Amino acid sequence: MTGRCMNGVDLKRIARWSASAQRQAVRATWCQIWHDPQRSGNWQEGWVYGKFIRPARF
Repeated sequence: MTGRCMNGVDLKRIARWSASAQRQAVRATWCQIWHDPQRSGNWQEGWVYGKFIRPARF
């Protein structure tokens, strides 16, 4: 994700929240992503609806 979402959601601000609180914050908004579907280094920009986003686990 690029960190950019609609409706005033700031991903940097919510990064320290619990996973469930993060899901709730982005659930009903659109967030910008970068993805490389063929893993070729040809990154593409797009938007995904928040209910399909999960916090990353490190």
